[in-house]
Amino acid sequence: MLPNGTYTTKKGSTVIIHGRHGGKVSVEFDWLEEANACCDCKVNPYPEDGYLTWSCDVCGGGSAELIRMDEKN
Repeated sequence: MLPNGTYTTKKGSTVIIHGRHGGKVSVEFDWLEEANACCDCKVNPYPEDGYLTWSCDVCGGGSAELIRMDEKN
């Protein structure tokens, strides 16, 4: 699991991990911008190995690398 913080993909989806042990996660998934995504996608709210992932029977799902906001530039 990633450490607490705010993360974003290059296309604008955002993941915020917070809580005492990182057990709370907020996700804003921009399916219009993410590659291989559609409105039927189901996002995995807990990032795997630094990637936001989503699954979908319609478009096949996908993933995008997460960049910590304080490291982005």
